[in-house]
Amino acid sequence: MTSSVATIDHQAHERILVYDEEPVILDVLGPVLRRAGYQVTTTHCDEEAIGLMATQSFDLAVTDLGLHRPNGCRLVEVIRDVSPDTTVVAITAYPSTEVVHFAEEHAQAFLEKPFALGEFLEVVRGALERRMTRQRIEANLLVAREAPQLATGVA
Repeated sequence: MTSSVATIDHQAHERILVYDEEPVILDVLGPVLRRAGYQVTTTHCDEEAIGLMATQSFDLAVTDLGLHRPNGCRLVEVIRDVSPDTTVVAITAYPSTEVVHFAEEHAQAFLEKPFALGEFLEVVRGALERRMTRQRIEANLLVAREAPQLATGVA
């Protein structure tokens, strides 16, 4: 059984960016993630979010995908360009076919507003766990590829 202290200590190193044009959403999601032990940066400005992604490292980005505002979709595309290892959780109150299709193509997880905060935390934790698993697999593959070279002294 894992203690909550160990979980919070582990999570304290995971950085999350939350972007939503509605400050009230940020006022809820930011503190929820902080209480769960994550380092959180929130912004309602897409240009600021883009700047943060370009200058800082985030393990996960939560971004709102609006129906008539392409800002969230643009941010996801920027994340894919400047930080392809960042996991993306897309949220929206407008689950149109286009928005859902975009989320399926570009995000690792998708939530439709309104959602329960417990559900949100489960999605975030799951997305971060899958990210860590993927990183471990990639590291093991890299070691496996380099092992024959190290054994023979070939570089």
